Amino acid sequence: MTPSHHYDPVSALSEAEATGRTAEIFADIREAMQIPLITSIWRGLAGIEGALEPTWAAVRPIMLSGQPDRALFKLIGHSKPPMPDTLSPDWPVTAGMSIDDARSALAIIRAYNRSNGLNLVALTALVNKRTSESAAAASRVEHIPWPELPTLLEKDEIEPSTWALLERIKHLGADGEDSALATLWRHLAHWPRLLEQVIAGYEPMQQDGRLQNSILEMMERVKDLSGEIDASASDLSTIPAPALETIESYVHQPFAVNRMVAIGHGLQFWLDSGIHAGH
Repeated sequence: MTPSHHYDPVSALSEAEATGRTAEIFADIREAMQIPLITSIWRGLAGIEGALEPTWAAVRPIMLSGQPDRALFKLIGHSKPPMPDTLSPDWPVTAGMSIDDARSALAIIRAYNRSNGLNLVALTALVNKRTSESAAAASRVEHIPWPELPTLLEKDEIEPSTWALLERIKHLGADGEDSALATLWRHLAHWPRLLEQVIAGYEPMQQDGRLQNSILEMMERVKDLSGEIDASASDLSTIPAPALETIESYVHQPFAVNRMVAIGHGLQFWLDSGIHAGH
């Protein structure tokens, strides 16, 4: 089975490689969404000719409305992100991490959760192009301070043994052998033993179907919540067809960004509970 969207997150344009207008749009995305990094959907769209600028022009007013933030808050508050059993409070020690390392890892996870979550609800609303009578006015999100995050490692900077863990972890919540490697996992490659703990915690949930069921349940909730976002003013006519196809696949396939929103938030709550239990 092919990946559920039409670009490779590993080889998609990196933020560091972006120049000119692309770099300006990336900066505007970070500011509008209050995120410290650009996730793969925007980097992937940058690789489709003529796609990035009109797509962001259509999505930007939705993001600035505050409606995606409210939808994401409801999504996580009323869903049950998949979590393994209780985590030992000394998990940073067993993962070979200091408490500062653990906090850095959690900051990375929170950054991807915010970005992936906002992209999921806003882009779902965009492609569904609904006029929402229930959309209430929402204020723009205030500035969110982010710590400096560890760098996103390129493939050639990652040890082969760690890359083997990434090749294993990328199948969590996926439905095929050719699953794309979500950038979150590569960003956590600074701590291979943490990846091992994640695999040990989530693989049993993959095997007994709990992980996939949680993802599907969250996807149904996303469909409902995206209907509360008014995207009727967004212009899709200037977005190239390949870009629209990519976005539709990205949001409508259960095991694309939907799985990373579900797993990412479950992972955040799971690790955070261990931090608070031990400190």
